[in-house]
Amino acid sequence: MKLTERLQVHSSLGPYEVVIGNGLLENIDTLLPTLLPTLLPPSPPALRHGSPDGSGGTSPLRAVVSNVTVGPLYARRLATALELPAPLELPDGEAHKRWPQVESVATWMLEHGLHRGSMVAAVGGGVVTDLIGFAASIYMRGIPWIAAPTTLLAMVDASVGGKTGINLEQGKNLIGAFKQPKTVIADVATLQSLPPRAFASGMAEVIKHSLIADSDLLGKIESGNWVQRSGEIQQKAPELQALVAQAIQVKINIVQEDPYDQGRRMVLNFGHTFANAIENLSHHRISHGEAVAMGMVAATNLSVRLGYCSEDLQERIEAVLRSADLPTRIPADLAPDQLFPAMRSDKKKKAGKLRYVLLKNIGDVFAADEVPEEAVLSTLSALKS
Repeated sequence: MKLTERLQVHSSLGPYEVVIGNGLLENIDTLLPTLLPTLLPPSPPALRHGSPDGSGGTSPLRAVVSNVTVGPLYARRLATALELPAPLELPDGEAHKRWPQVESVATWMLEHGLHRGSMVAAVGGGVVTDLIGFAASIYMRGIPWIAAPTTLLAMVDASVGGKTGINLEQGKNLIGAFKQPKTVIADVATLQSLPPRAFASGMAEVIKHSLIADSDLLGKIESGNWVQRSGEIQQKAPELQALVAQAIQVKINIVQEDPYDQGRRMVLNFGHTFANAIENLSHHRISHGEAVAMGMVAATNLSVRLGYCSEDLQERIEAVLRSADLPTRIPADLAPDQLFPAMRSDKKKKAGKLRYVLLKNIGDVFAADEVPEEAVLSTLSALKS
């Protein structure tokens, strides 16, 4: 097993490490001991191997939570390797990232004897890491957790930065908390099992990171073949690892500067004011990454409309999104007069006004809250498929 990257996150919320490699979960029993001694002291003797809760060893890691799709692929093997109880496997999908699931997770953790010194591992995509991170933030007023993202989107976005949360009917992540993981284990081998659509969805966030902060990353995307075909990612594992690490580093740089989302971190929401409304109104028929792709085109179109950037830049962004098998137009059944009110539920407001992240050039983005409603509606109309 060769670790290609170990990235450090330094933040007032607490430091942690992002470990990126190929085949990490298959070797978790040898990897974890190198990480855990720096995370927490050993569990109390009464809760070590052979105790009534059935968890193994002296590791503070007591439980694994996943979903019904990822559980059979990775989480069960992980729990077995670490001599832990069988993982809790949640229903799959964004529609289940709601309060009832948090309550069921907390009840399960209580039944399995987790206490304030216990640690839980979240193995899965962004829904799993968001939900389990949030549950960890409130269970017994907070327990430590590990993120093991198994999708590209979760690796480069959801698992880094400490934002956790669940959805309300009115919008995404309207309930949440800042809760840093103790470590993030990003095993790019898991990306080979992703369906093509899910891999493309993750590429939307990689492309977003390239647009807001890293022109070299954008060039790498434009010169490569970053699609999933016939169950295989076209780029080889070393190139994929390097891409993931570079995209994660963009987010690390930003969240270190602004851990509580008070300023600079706003740029990570490029396209998201549009995207969250698109995703929510479609009842998650449109994935988060697909919605982000549409939202980035909308934000760029709005930037063009307001005179901040050129049409050539919008054409370049649309081309790179299409090269990753991502949509660039909003479905016709999502009308502007529906989308705009849905956008008003977005949590990223200032003094009651919607905030848009707009684009001047690659790496030159800014937040604006004085945007004419007519310009936004014109953009939504222009981008209908």
